[in-house]
Amino acid sequence: MHRLGLTVLAGTLLLSSAAFAQDSNKLVVASFYPVDKVAGWNGLIEAFNAKYPGVEIEVQVTPQDQYLAKLLSQIAGGDAPDIVGIENSPFPQFANRNILEDLTPYLEKSPGFTLDAFFTHLIDRYTVEGKAYGIPYDAQPNALMFYNPALFQAAGVAEPTAEWTWDQMREASKQLATAGGEGAYGLCMSSSAKGNWEVFLYGGGGGYVDDVKAPTKSTLDTPESIAATQYYIDMMYTDKSVPTSESLESMGGADQGCTSLFLNGKAGMMIIGMWKAVEAPEKFRDMGVKVVMAPVKDTAKRVYPTGGTAYSILKSSKNKEMAWNFMQEFLGQAGFEAAYKEATLGAIYPPANIPAFDWYATQKIEFLDSLKPNADALAYIRFAPFMLNWSEISSNCIDPDLDFVLNGTTPVAEGLSKMAACVNGEL
Repeated sequence: MHRLGLTVLAGTLLLSSAAFAQDSNKLVVASFYPVDKVAGWNGLIEAFNAKYPGVEIEVQVTPQDQYLAKLLSQIAGGDAPDIVGIENSPFPQFANRNILEDLTPYLEKSPGFTLDAFFTHLIDRYTVEGKAYGIPYDAQPNALMFYNPALFQAAGVAEPTAEWTWDQMREASKQLATAGGEGAYGLCMSSSAKGNWEVFLYGGGGGYVDDVKAPTKSTLDTPESIAATQYYIDMMYTDKSVPTSESLESMGGADQGCTSLFLNGKAGMMIIGMWKAVEAPEKFRDMGVKVVMAPVKDTAKRVYPTGGTAYSILKSSKNKEMAWNFMQEFLGQAGFEAAYKEATLGAIYPPANIPAFDWYATQKIEFLDSLKPNADALAYIRFAPFMLNWSEISSNCIDPDLDFVLNGTTPVAEGLSKMAACVNGEL
């Protein structure tokens, strides 16, 4: 899951009560976002309690920057949650601490909820040496290009297709920006400055390292990485058809600024993940927004960045079997059916569970024309390097220089070579 209340105050929500013994009647679910506010949660709990009467579900919500420290403290104190949500980037840290239950045996004995019931590229992120330590919840690659058909029609530009390349997108972006007049852009990117850059970095055949799971060297200084970065910069500063990071910051940040441009008809295209449509389904419906997979340099070599969250059972849980029962309901079709029932216009996070995704794809969806591009893009996703200290490496080696590269202060080849040297030193 993405971008939901990471600064929410820690809290607890009791959803039911019972008179059973502590070990058998209570499950504690911990998350870094308010999972209890997700559409359909109450319906999920009701359905779960119909199968398992009297089980109490307690939700603990903790800000992401305090999450790991709190969990480790709870584990040390013998008061840890049963089920924990883990965003994909810090997952290696959790796996390395030997605090997660191996879920492979549970998957093997659960018909319809096995390893092959999940999109391969997603379940692989949470699998270490053949053992699954997390079950992915959502399937949301940063790989979709939403577009406003009315603006394309007004500008006399042909609507995009799944086979569009960067050059077609770039030409359309320039035409849309010109037709839109002052303050208009053709394309905006609704992620962080680094996230927006990654869309181009990966889409142009570049990347951070040579092997995500077992990196030996950085690939930031390759011709592909350099050319992809330069292409992005040229769209911002030469074409002026894509807002710069500075422009977006003046609008409240990339997320808010780009979203505002798109929803107010000042940008014809927006690249981001499905969560953006889920956040504003009525506006997407009213605009008649359509979606395709985001263009890349070469459609035969697609790669997209991705996010996503998994749920795991802690080894310290005293009620692992019941926790697994809840995981199957929450992360399987039952949970997403409950979410869909309560959601506005059928707008829910696309499931990582394939049967649930296939079920969702058959439901009435009013806020968008298709879910197919989201499903198709999952075959091409790339996670951050699977390293315990990747966040630290990124912070030390990439963040200090990236803004200078993207705003043209530092030549691209020079900046990326410096980053690569730093990453190689850490590796």
